Amino acid sequence: MHLVINIQLSIFRMINYLRVFTKQILAALALVLTISLSAQSRHYAFGPIIGVNMASLTNTTGTTPLYGMTYGLFSDYRFSSLFGFEPEVDYSMQGAYKGNEFIKVNYLNIPLIAKLFITKYVDIQLGPQVAFCLNTSGNAKDADGNPYQIQSISDINPFDFDMVLGIGYELPKGIMIQARYFMGTTGVDKRGTLLNDQSVTKHNLNSVFQVTLGWKL
Repeated sequence: MHLVINIQLSIFRMINYLRVFTKQILAALALVLTISLSAQSRHYAFGPIIGVNMASLTNTTGTTPLYGMTYGLFSDYRFSSLFGFEPEVDYSMQGAYKGNEFIKVNYLNIPLIAKLFITKYVDIQLGPQVAFCLNTSGNAKDADGNPYQIQSISDINPFDFDMVLGIGYELPKGIMIQARYFMGTTGVDKRGTLLNDQSVTKHNLNSVFQVTLGWKL
């Protein structure tokens, strides 16, 4: 009887999560579409973006970065010769390794990047990023040093909020090269620390260096 109740509660929580997740995605896509439609009379472009992540976690030592892909779509809007705005919807592979322990988390990232052009082709980038966990796996330890497996989204925080800092360079024919660093503000694991050193009591945060290539269509 208890097993049936637990299964029902798990299904109910998953349905609620999917509802919230779907609303957030639709809101983000509506934002990109609104910006696109309002920008038709000015300098506007959109296109695909692809790159590589060097991901790790904060508040731990001895970790090895996890290298993964990131790819998605961007919308680029120029307010003037100095200022621009670039929202994106990206799939991002993140996590870290530490000996036999590891955590892999795939996110749907939605960065909202303000761009300050210091030359005609070079810009400084700054902005927030909302991240939604799509799936995860791993072997880790809780705050007491007890090992456990990470098997589903319910084992970690399903959302993250990052701060992004970067630089971009625009080449001829609409090619963009961008280098960014972003760090999360929410602990990855809801149980406590991940890949911890036992002496560290702070939550592990996402820490990612990213290089991407975009093409304005």
